Formats: sequence, C-alpha cells, structure tokens
Amino acid sequence: MEPNAIDLYTRKSKQLKKEDHRREQSTDAQREQGHRWAHGNGYAVRKVWKDIQSAFKDVKRSDFDRALRALADGEVPALWAYAIDRFSRKGAEDLLKVIGKSRVIFDMDGLDSNESRDRRWIINRAEEAREYSENLSLRISDTKSEQRDKGLWVAARPPWGFKVTRDRRLYPDNAPAAKGFISRADVVREIFRRVAEEGASTREIARWLDQSGIPGPGGVGWRYSFISGMLHHPSYTGWQMVREGGRRLAYRNEKGQRVKLVGKDGKPVALVTEDIQRRALAVLKGLIDSRILRPTGKKDTRPRHMLTGLACCAGCGYSAPFQGKSYQCTAVMGGRKCQARASARGDRLEDYVFTRWLARLSAAEMDDPIMLAVSERWVARVKPEESEEEQAARAVLRAAEMDLKRLLDDRQAGVYDGPAARYFPSMLRDATRAVESAREEVARYATSGPLSPPFMSMDREDLVAAWEAADLPLKRDLLRLAINRVTVRKAPRQGVRFDGDARVTIEWAEPAESAEREGMAMAA
Repeated sequence: MEPNAIDLYTRKSKQLKKEDHRREQSTDAQREQGHRWAHGNGYAVRKVWKDIQSAFKDVKRSDFDRALRALADGEVPALWAYAIDRFSRKGAEDLLKVIGKSRVIFDMDGLDSNESRDRRWIINRAEEAREYSENLSLRISDTKSEQRDKGLWVAARPPWGFKVTRDRRLYPDNAPAAKGFISRADVVREIFRRVAEEGASTREIARWLDQSGIPGPGGVGWRYSFISGMLHHPSYTGWQMVREGGRRLAYRNEKGQRVKLVGKDGKPVALVTEDIQRRALAVLKGLIDSRILRPTGKKDTRPRHMLTGLACCAGCGYSAPFQGKSYQCTAVMGGRKCQARASARGDRLEDYVFTRWLARLSAAEMDDPIMLAVSERWVARVKPEESEEEQAARAVLRAAEMDLKRLLDDRQAGVYDGPAARYFPSMLRDATRAVESAREEVARYATSGPLSPPFMSMDREDLVAAWEAADLPLKRDLLRLAINRVTVRKAPRQGVRFDGDARVTIEWAEPAESAEREGMAMAA
C-alpha cells in the first residue's frame, strides 16, 4: 500500500447532458475537483470509483462497495468524496464502516475523518442527509398517490398512442403515425385487433410497423418485447398504472379499487376495451390456438403431404417435413444441429400412422376421451366461426381462472398480510366477477351434445373404404381429429427395415376441458 495514495469516489443520481445546468455536480466535475485536492495535499490518485445510482435506495452500488472494501482491506489509506450526500444518504450506517479506521475526506463539507472534532459533524451531517432524503421520498410518494387517485398521468412519458396535457391528463394521439398513415391511437387499436382477431404474433406486428415506416418509441425500429408490453398495459383500457418491479399493473387506491384515467374533457379515456385486451392476451399466452383464427394471406400454402405439420424429429423436436421420398428432420435446413436426425420413408410412415389411427378409433367407446376430442375438432371443422368464438370464450375463462388462482395463492403465501390486507377483498371481487362473466359467455355455446363426424358410426371395413376414397385434404383433416403429433426417432442403423412400433410415438388428442386443466396446472 502506497502511504500517499488516495482513491476518489464520485456519484450522481442520473445521467445529465452537457448543457444541463446541474453539470457542475457531474462525476466529471467531481473527479476534476478530487484530483485538484489530492495534488494540493500531497496525494497521488490511485483509482477513481464512479456510480450513476441513488445514494439512498436499497440498491447495489458496485463501485461504492468496492471503494469501502479497498479501505477495509488496506489497499489504500484514504478516500476522497465530493460531499456527504454524494457519499451516502443512509446516515451513519455506511460511514461507521470506515470512520476511525481510514481517512475519508468530504471536500465540499470541509470535513476530514482524521480530525476528531470533525467526526461528530460528519455523523450529524450524514443523519441530516438521510432524514432529508426520507422526507423528500415520502412527499414525492404522497403527491404521486394523490395524482393517481385523481386519474392523472404521473410518469414522465405517456404510453405510445397517447398524449398528455400540462395538467397530466391523457388523450388519444391523433397525429399520423407516418406520412399518409392512420393516427398513433388508431395504430394501437389495430395492434390489438390484429392480435385478438387474426392471431398475429408480436414479431409479425413489429415487421408490419417497420414496413409501414412508423418510427418506434425510440425513433428507430420496433421491438417485439415492447409490443408485448403494450398488450399488457392497463392504460390502453383506461386504467391507472403503477410499476411493481418490471411489471405494469393496474393501480389501486387506499380502498383497493382500480382508478380510471381521466381525459382532457374530464371523462374516462381508453383506446381499446377490456374484452379485446383479454382476447389479445389469450392469443399471446397461447390460450387460443391461432390456427383456428381467420387466415390473412391469399397465397395457397396448403401442405401436399399427409403428415406435414404432424411429423417431428425426436432428436431435436423440430418438424420433419416431406423431402424427396421421406419425412426428414428439418434442423439441418435451418442451420441447426441435431444429434439424432430422424428420417422415415413417406409411404411406410403414412401407412403406419393410418393403421394406428384406425385401430385407436375402432376400439374406442363413445364416451372415450379420444372420441370427445374428435367430436370437438369436427365441430371446429364444419362450424369454424362458432368454434372459433367458443374457443376464444374458453380461453378468456381460462385466463380469468388463472388470475383468480394466482390471487388466492398469493393470499395463502402471505402476500396480502398486514397493511396490504385492505386491497385483497376488492381484488378478489374483481377477479371473481371476471370468472363469472367468462363462464356466462362460455355457457352461451353449451349444446345438448357434441356433433359427431359421420365416420364414427361406420364399421371398420366401410371406414377403410371411405379413407381410400378421400382426397388428401380430407385425409389430413381426419388424422388431425385424433392426433396432435407424430414423433419419429432415428433408425438404429442404415438400411434397417422400418419398425413403426419402435420408432414412432403418436400423441393422441384430448378433449378441450382436459387440455385446459393441464394448461392451468402448468401455468400454476
């Protein structure tokens, strides 16, 4: 350890631009002043520590911790800091770790821990800084809560698609999103519509926005993660928002009630309804199968082989489309590696899958779960619009039930013990109403019994004859009534005879209710 060495610790709460009037308190200015003090007092600066972080919040400040550790370990005999409030606003807690053990200089305060008369001043000033920071934080928190209770927008920036008045009221941003394009508010509505009604993914939405020449929130391209955040944002449905960790949640007042955002005219303001947000989130979470939603393209992309879309490789899990004369793992085509690349002759694999399909359905009773699943999927085929609406209603119900379960689990875990207990009754009431409303919607589609496909009443011989007379699209549809996936394993060696029982695993369909319960269990 060099006896004349000293470290400098600089800190500011946030980044400041060069033209900012508070630039004199920047880390650059602090560092320059620290160098001047060191040279004027016979010290050589060993290292400059810098944090761009709060001094009071209970957050990890890497360089601050390292600077204290260097003092404690004897790496350096002294530490210079610009001022006590730049050093820490936790009071004497941090100062007592170093005062009396090493020299600490607080330049702007004119205090030196080596001077016994200064130590009490240092501790007192540190406690004053702590009290000031706590009172300031409390005042800001109270002010923001009061503004939120009035429906005013508190954050610096409004959500994309909104604008904010000087008195912090939101209103739709009706300026064109791009030259000759619809408004930003209408773009938000279109994003929700495309996801909710067309099953568009967030990546597809991002491509659409970029191709339309609409600048992203940062003035550049769109990120699919930002679009996902928009779909979850409570403010688009007119609810006041608060951040908890990385999540945006609907704000609740002291009574535990959600608060409506207020527009320029003093009335509630929203860009989309809660129903369309629930549906969009159900699609986003995979609770609605986007395959049943209306297709948007006009190009004929129908598969030309029976098992395309069903067959997949056991080695990597990726699809095994038809290539040449065989169904083969597609990993190599996509530039990915597969350690057990599967391949099976197309005619042999198709014959084996049909044989298993025929045996499974022929042996099943009418109350067998596989027959219930077949009936449900047959309805989706012959009555696609009704089936789509029912699927969407069931997805909304599943989402509402999972929200209710999560709330009850949090209560069981003690999240709503103590002061937070006052929020629980109103949150439980809202969650229960959402479930009841969703159940009423599902009940609209209740029928006396499932609609059965005609072949279910055929005997085995007639079913085989009907299969042989069917065209490819019908065969593909019939297989998919009962099968979710066909997994093919790599042959043990080249040239070996195809053994379907050893190399093929068929995942059979399940009724929607069973799939819902399994999805809820996984989500929980």
